[in-house]
Amino acid sequence: MKRILFFLIAFTVVFACSQWKVNSIKSTAIAEIKNGTTPGNIQIARDEYALNDLTFKIDILNDKIITTDNTLKRLQVFEKDGKLQMVIGETDKIDRTKIHAVDFNFSILGSCTMDDNNNIYVQNRLEPKKGKNGYSDANFLPSYILVFDKKGQLQYTLGRTGTPDIPFFYIDNLFVDSSDRLFVISRTFNNWELYRFRNKQREVYIDFSKIDFKENEGNNTYLGKIENLKVYRSGDSIVLSVAYYHDLRFKFRKIYEFSVEKKKVVREITTIPDPKNVLFNIVDDKTIYFWNIDGNDIKFMIVNAEGNVMNNIRLTFDNRNFFSKIIHDNKGNIYSYHVNGDSIKILEWE
Repeated sequence: MKRILFFLIAFTVVFACSQWKVNSIKSTAIAEIKNGTTPGNIQIARDEYALNDLTFKIDILNDKIITTDNTLKRLQVFEKDGKLQMVIGETDKIDRTKIHAVDFNFSILGSCTMDDNNNIYVQNRLEPKKGKNGYSDANFLPSYILVFDKKGQLQYTLGRTGTPDIPFFYIDNLFVDSSDRLFVISRTFNNWELYRFRNKQREVYIDFSKIDFKENEGNNTYLGKIENLKVYRSGDSIVLSVAYYHDLRFKFRKIYEFSVEKKKVVREITTIPDPKNVLFNIVDDKTIYFWNIDGNDIKFMIVNAEGNVMNNIRLTFDNRNFFSKIIHDNKGNIYSYHVNGDSIKILEWE
């Protein structure tokens, strides 16, 4: 009995350490994109002290860097070391003998992803109309998904039903699973929707507003609100992050596995009491990353598919940049990009 008790105590100590131990990971600079208008540049809207507007976005997919620039109205594809591979958009001033360029008239570029064949899926928002109060919020403008092949040629356009008849509204994320099916995650205020397409055909539509998240504890009823969702690489399931509130006070966050085919929650993965641990990504369909930002301290809690904390890691970088953002690729690797005035530096963390 004493020996069993010893092992129980030892297991408890080891598990507690895995919850609280934080390992720092280091970064390597992989590319730098200069501020400017020439091919391979991004035009940064800034003054002497800060960004005036965030007019660009960077993604890393299939070991390539994808940039969307709404000032220059173009999408650029780079090799991972920063060598320019292709430009899609306004190409009047590009020397086509040196750079592969494809003319296209974008409106407002949004989310972007890529499949295993290097086809590019990009959100194209419609231009806003100027009213009495100026331009409306561009994030909520109607939009379509444009699908380009690896040579930059437009293949087709997707709307909510597959054909470009009804546009999407706020698109939170685009994702392509291991079967090259496109997922469009859409959000309108408190409602989340999921669309799954195989080529031009819409296969699945899920309206999450029809799911009632409630938890009872004694005489109290806590109402759940979906905060975020991430699609498994297989495309069969989704990780749902649901925050529960008593009136307006946060109580806890529950993480669920949601079956795409069954259109229902199939299991609860874990409960997280700390409001700072926010769902970031799921890797290899079995490891879930939650991030926690406390001032300049950026940490990730790593949880396995059974809901057990496996590790905690910390990212530390220079906070004197104009703007910084942490992203991940479609393999689960962590990157960040940083605007420091005259260029954008891209770092890989490991």
